[in-house]
Amino acid sequence: MIIIRGLTEAVGWLSAPLSVAWQTAEPFLIVAYLAALLVLSLWIWRQRQNGARILASAVLVLLMGEAFRLIPRLIVAVTPRVEQPDAAGLGGIVSVLATAGFFLMLEMYRQQRYGKAVTEKGARAESAVYILFGAVAAVCFVRYNEWISGNSPLFWMALRSILLASMGVLTAVLWAGAVREDDSLRHLPLALALMMACYLPAAALGNLVPEISILMIPRTLALIWALWIVRGTAVLRGTGYTFRTYIKRYWTLYLLLLLPIAFFVIFRYYPMSYISLAFKKNDILRHPWQVELSNNGGMEWFINAFKPGSGFLPALGNTIMLNLLDLVIGMPMPIIMALLLNELAFPRYKRITQTVMYLPHFLSWVIISGISLRLFATTDGLINKLLGTEIKFMEEDSSWRAMYIILGIWKECGWNTIIYLAALTGINAELYEAAEVDGAGRLKKIWHVTLPGIRSTIIVLLIMNLGRILGSEFDRPYTLRNPQVGEAYRTISVFVYERGIKGVPPEYALSTAVGLFQSVVCVVFLIGANTLAKKFGERGIW
Repeated sequence: MIIIRGLTEAVGWLSAPLSVAWQTAEPFLIVAYLAALLVLSLWIWRQRQNGARILASAVLVLLMGEAFRLIPRLIVAVTPRVEQPDAAGLGGIVSVLATAGFFLMLEMYRQQRYGKAVTEKGARAESAVYILFGAVAAVCFVRYNEWISGNSPLFWMALRSILLASMGVLTAVLWAGAVREDDSLRHLPLALALMMACYLPAAALGNLVPEISILMIPRTLALIWALWIVRGTAVLRGTGYTFRTYIKRYWTLYLLLLLPIAFFVIFRYYPMSYISLAFKKNDILRHPWQVELSNNGGMEWFINAFKPGSGFLPALGNTIMLNLLDLVIGMPMPIIMALLLNELAFPRYKRITQTVMYLPHFLSWVIISGISLRLFATTDGLINKLLGTEIKFMEEDSSWRAMYIILGIWKECGWNTIIYLAALTGINAELYEAAEVDGAGRLKKIWHVTLPGIRSTIIVLLIMNLGRILGSEFDRPYTLRNPQVGEAYRTISVFVYERGIKGVPPEYALSTAVGLFQSVVCVVFLIGANTLAKKFGERGIW
């Protein structure tokens, strides 16, 4: 009894300083864990082995899931005044899906590396991984509303953890069989198996008992163990570099990389947490993590935006129309101007012309709109006075759109011409000489030599412009508007400003939902345009 009482008093005496020490160390442990995951993924990416990119992508997916799970805890540890978000919210769901995706990509890598199973039993085991992934995704989406609001029953959380654990165990079994046949990459499976041996219990208990933050210790130790195992494997096959040698030689570069990474995390990615306002009630006085979901499972503001009379659909139509006109009319102009400048015989005149052309790029739209509104005014504008007319350049929807495009071309044409002129300098002069020997005139040389020479540049800029097909700059339409123009100037950016900032009361949630919709569609257009460019044999952006 004396011993038990002494131990109890010792534990009580040590609990306070240990708690303080843990609260101090936990943020550093989280950062070290996420950084180690990033190092492991980058190291695997540098491997020149079949399927190494898939394996590195799998670790990056796991990193994304762990970031969604742990970064809120890190923020709470650093700034205790912010309430901790519910562990069963959106971050928890993304983390679970990312973990399931990690196991799925491990199986895809194994199949690419070692080939699919030839026996019926092995084929069923491989198919079970895909089925379990579908079950995890189905459970997450079926119970989405409950988990996002923090009201998920314990049964569904336990089922989610059991499915994840089953995927991990089955993946480990399949990997063990593959390594017995081919031990050329024995280090990587062993490292990942050791990491999963500690990660799976931690993830399962973390889902069931979110308060057990001390589970960061086995996660971090497992990852350090994995890095220690792979330390002796060559980073670049054939160069003789080992992981330890590579880090010893280039550690200063990674140290310099910490500052820009911290900048993007703090000023780019952390503010993105406010994107969740698109799914929450209209309340900016509290952090988005603390605000309840809006109606219709968080989709209320998207539904309201697409309702007739909300003003969003006309703004969407105006944005698409103006951007398409910019693309069809505005994009060829720099190409034509670059071709004309390239044909000039006098270099001094060419330089002066180019300088004069790109000077308007440095003028703000506030200045340009003020000048244009005075030049093209109906009654007292300079142009109408010189012509003796009263043409409504800026007071009707159709003429306002025409002036919008013309002024945009005048402002940016010269600046965009620089890109094409730089591409023209890379064309081999012998091609022009060969075309001239074959009897090609100036127009033929432009068609058969110059344009094919800058085709890749044109495709890249076209892809980037298609990615902005639903995007819209704010200052251009807003400064060119006037009371006589109807709704032609009201693009998505102007709609967001008028409803989200100037609105009474301000509709921050609605404007965030509209902005999120706009960004997602732009990304879809960008990826689609890049994919089509590669289908037709072009290089694309990535």
